[in-house]
Amino acid sequence: MQIAGEYNVAAIVLAAGKGTRMKSSVPKVLHEVLGRPLLGHVIELLKGLNIGRVVTVVGHGANSVKSYLSPFGAETVVQEEQLGTGHAVSCAETALSNFSGHVLIICGDTPLFFKSTMEEFIRLHIQSDNILSVLSSDFVVPFGYGRIVRDAGGRFLGICEEKDAEQHIRAITEVNTGTYLVHSDFLFSALNGLDNDNAQKEYYLTDIVEIAVSLDKKTDAFCLASEEEALGVNSRFQLSQAEGILLGRIRKALMDQGVTLQNARTIYIEPSVIIEPDVLVEPCCVLRGNTRIGAGSRIGAHSYLSHAEIAPATSVPPFSCIEA
Repeated sequence: MQIAGEYNVAAIVLAAGKGTRMKSSVPKVLHEVLGRPLLGHVIELLKGLNIGRVVTVVGHGANSVKSYLSPFGAETVVQEEQLGTGHAVSCAETALSNFSGHVLIICGDTPLFFKSTMEEFIRLHIQSDNILSVLSSDFVVPFGYGRIVRDAGGRFLGICEEKDAEQHIRAITEVNTGTYLVHSDFLFSALNGLDNDNAQKEYYLTDIVEIAVSLDKKTDAFCLASEEEALGVNSRFQLSQAEGILLGRIRKALMDQGVTLQNARTIYIEPSVIIEPDVLVEPCCVLRGNTRIGAGSRIGAHSYLSHAEIAPATSVPPFSCIEA
């Protein structure tokens, strides 16, 4: 199902941040997880949702990010100054000036969302006839995330950034994933009403929720994403966490399809690798790129395969290195 294709949905990808905690000269969104930049995982998600119009907001390392995006045909706009997420989204206003519909706003450093979660988010937003919807998640330890604020009846009132939150707000475990669906007509008019009267002196995208509520527009936060999905990558440790999560998903999917992975946690497999049923992969193998392994094959321990084509029923000796 490609639910976004049934509706008029465009996307804005926020990819302008420097990523100070990465301690790197490489733009944060270009750091790789399983052979693909963080931003690439997000672009693949949007392609899977059949969202045809994608505008990526770039800033730090703009030329490098634009170069990476060029083969995808994605539009880019530049945020010259880092003045907050609200300002970043407003940079896409001109690019979407001829668009009227729903805008999915997503961060370029969130590689873990399931397509099914986004499909459900879009469906609920449309069916609820909302002007604005937020994708939220329930965290065991919500440290660092903006909190979803509701009234006693559960009505969505707004989002409070942690640095601006009082103690009772910090106790809330429902958090903002940084993913929104907003009707374009409301989005850009609301952005023009933002101010930077906050601890960070930035224009928060989150403030458009309070604007919508004050105007009695239909809004809601849908708690659909797991804590695992909502993980944003802001450090090398979180990059490693994301890699472990994605590897776990790939390994499980392959085993469910009839592939044997011996000591599975030692095997590195990129998402573009294709392995047919009844293949046995011994421990400590690295499988990269467009590698394809035919049914009934056996890959010996400590082998390295990159863009390799392995015929069915082939036995690859241990410690092999095959690169195309």
